[in-house]
Amino acid sequence: MNKKLIPLIFILAALFQSCTGPRGADGLPGIDGLDGDNVVGQTFEVDKVNFNTANKFSYILTFATAKVKVVESDAVLIYVLWETTTTGSPVWRLLPQAIDMPRGVTYNFDYSPADFSIFIDAPTDALKTSLAAEFTQNQTFRIVVIPSDFTSRKGGASVDYSNYEAIKKYYNLDESKIPAFSVK
Repeated sequence: MNKKLIPLIFILAALFQSCTGPRGADGLPGIDGLDGDNVVGQTFEVDKVNFNTANKFSYILTFATAKVKVVESDAVLIYVLWETTTTGSPVWRLLPQAIDMPRGVTYNFDYSPADFSIFIDAPTDALKTSLAAEFTQNQTFRIVVIPSDFTSRKGGASVDYSNYEAIKKYYNLDESKIPAFSVK
């Protein structure tokens, strides 16, 4: 190759590097959360829930009361505070959760875009009334609303929805910002 061409190639390369054209139009808005960095689930807690014959062993709350917007396609997960570890860390279990497996007694829930209910499910009312107070009085539940957009389009590894700690990490839940509602 001719040595006189090398400086010419460098000059041309420098010229093309410094060329800029008009700025193009902005693209379509992106979707936060596809990479897992900006997904934020809505979370709140309900404590001091008591189940008894007067409330038919159920508790109902509207999402409007909790100041949470839920659309029909959102996923709602409810966890019960099952116990605390020796270090004081909470242990959350996903509903439905067996209370008395041999007799078929469970905590369960249902929801609509307007409200949710948590209830004790059993084959008979007599089984519900025979439960120990540790299962019917002063219960704490954590409600997590996950936008379905993120759930259906998020690529990569899936999450174990039965594991609250995995949900908290995957959806960037900030426990310091979880509002609590006490039942009166």
